[in-house]
Amino acid sequence: MVEARSRKMSTLIFLFAVFILLAIFTGSWMYKMFKDQTAYSEQKTLATVECGRYYFSIRPESVLYENGTLYFEIENTLGADIKMVTVESKAESRELDLGGLSQGTVLPVSVQIGVSEWVLVYPKGCRGVNFRNLTFLPRI
Repeated sequence: MVEARSRKMSTLIFLFAVFILLAIFTGSWMYKMFKDQTAYSEQKTLATVECGRYYFSIRPESVLYENGTLYFEIENTLGADIKMVTVESKAESRELDLGGLSQGTVLPVSVQIGVSEWVLVYPKGCRGVNFRNLTFLPRI
């Protein structure tokens, strides 16, 4: 009788230890997920707020690609001065210093870059938040 009771008690202690380990593992996993999602959300929110200061347009009739050089006109329509823009294609990426393109100013830009189908133009650090997509159809 004492032996059976001892066996039950050791089984209960073992199961309790397993439960505690599972609870610790699940709790730490949920905490890590919470921290990662919070950091990602804060990063995207800050990028959206920061990049929301720039309002620019690229005139479609000004876009031309000849002999490996992309030409276009960029206009700061409203908002903060645009100091740097990134021009990115499938193959490569270039950063251009616009020298503080102020509101209402149109600037002709030329950049040597390999283009296949599309080009993204965005202020530095604003990829995926505030960009213009230039497509070239039919294919170059």
